[in-house]
Amino acid sequence: MRLKRLLFTILSVCAIANVHAQTSAGNSFYIDYPTWNAGTKPPVYFNCGTNNILNTGNELTMEVWVRMYNSTWNQKIMGKVTPAFDNGYLMAVQLGQNYSEIWNPGVNTIQAGSSPIDSAWVHFATTFGSGGQMLCYINGVQVGGLPLTGNAIASSSNPFVIGIAPWDLTNFQSFGSIDEVRLWSVVRTSDEIKSTMHKHLQGNEIGLVGYWDFNQTAGTNLPDLTGNGSDGTLNASANYYSWQPSYAAVANDAMYNMNDVNGVWFGKDPSLYNYSTTTNGLNLIASIGSKKFDYAVYGHNDSSGVSTIYLPSNSPLDFKRTSREWLFNKGGNVNADLYFNLSYAANGGDSLTKNLPVQNYTLLVRDSMNQTYSVAASASSLLANGTIVKFTGVNLQNKYYAIGVGSSPLTSIENLNTDNKEILLLPNPNNGNFNLFNVANSQISIYDSNSRLVNSVYSNDVVMSFSSDELTNGIYFIQIVKEGKVSTKKLMINK
Repeated sequence: MRLKRLLFTILSVCAIANVHAQTSAGNSFYIDYPTWNAGTKPPVYFNCGTNNILNTGNELTMEVWVRMYNSTWNQKIMGKVTPAFDNGYLMAVQLGQNYSEIWNPGVNTIQAGSSPIDSAWVHFATTFGSGGQMLCYINGVQVGGLPLTGNAIASSSNPFVIGIAPWDLTNFQSFGSIDEVRLWSVVRTSDEIKSTMHKHLQGNEIGLVGYWDFNQTAGTNLPDLTGNGSDGTLNASANYYSWQPSYAAVANDAMYNMNDVNGVWFGKDPSLYNYSTTTNGLNLIASIGSKKFDYAVYGHNDSSGVSTIYLPSNSPLDFKRTSREWLFNKGGNVNADLYFNLSYAANGGDSLTKNLPVQNYTLLVRDSMNQTYSVAASASSLLANGTIVKFTGVNLQNKYYAIGVGSSPLTSIENLNTDNKEILLLPNPNNGNFNLFNVANSQISIYDSNSRLVNSVYSNDVVMSFSSDELTNGIYFIQIVKEGKVSTKKLMINK
């Protein structure tokens, strides 16, 4: 048999550097309290103008991510208020709570919830619906509410201001970090708030009338990403503010089309900030420490059943993976134990085979969609009668993850113990794609069942990968000559 095309790809085992990736949340605006307090104590704020679209009338939603220097102080985050206090809206923080006021023209005030005093990113939201309710949220969870009259918030020519009391621009300064300010002309539900609080918006969402993401690195202009023109102008001395990497639990643009986006970060519920529990097939317990800025956000592609595409080249013939995959974004370094529920991950479709040997379950990873997966880790244990697969101590990356299983384990080239001198052929049987391990400085020859030489190659590397679409089904023999010793491996191809 003449082999027209046999592709040999040589892979070297190498150490992987521990690179601290830049946060997915981009930048934030930081007001430095110690410097401000030791200096002239000037006002620091953004004036976003008097665009009439920011007069939202009968409905309103305010949202923001903040990390306050001391959340017990009375600090105004955003608002548009008349000097007579007869119309407008305001969001603030006080005593670690979401403090919001809305005038229509009577005042409606809610101060509710609880968040860490300092060093914590927290998401605040407040909604207003005339004739309905005013509701306040912390991290997507409702913490307070009160009934409203049928009056709308009257239009005014007062500016929308971020970072200070909007009625006189000198009092109730905010200190710390501000990110992702969003203003809506609709009442957003709890589910709607949760669905986008971890996402970077596109700016054209229905009802979004003002959106400031603070992602620039310098300057005094704060663009309104809705295109409505309500750009903010910074009033501040350069000594008292900076643009800094944001560790709000917000993902990059790749997360926008993912579903059921969840996160872990210190500013979450104080007893649950290391935990994320879902019904989409993946729960996790992270290793984030108290007052640490590290975070991880993840969502899934909403697929059902199993798939056999984009598998690693050394996968067993019967190997399958979840069609559902999860995209992770992170800030800092996050290690986590991952728990995959095989039934929930199948989402009503065919699920992966349950209760196989634990080492057969493999965590798969890839950088982007439409790319072949590689091996990230082997499972550490099975729970709930083999229906839940646990992976311990996974160092999460900004990548896509899925879980797969076959009749034999997958071997991660990156994690191969090269101290083991045994020559390995994996997987076997296979479809023409396989790896030889521990074959550095070896002559490798492939023979068919009639002892005819198919091909021969010299390997300088520890691991050699083979891929061929022209080897027919059958039995082959691989001869490896290394350091004067001859080893023979029986190869079975079944496409």
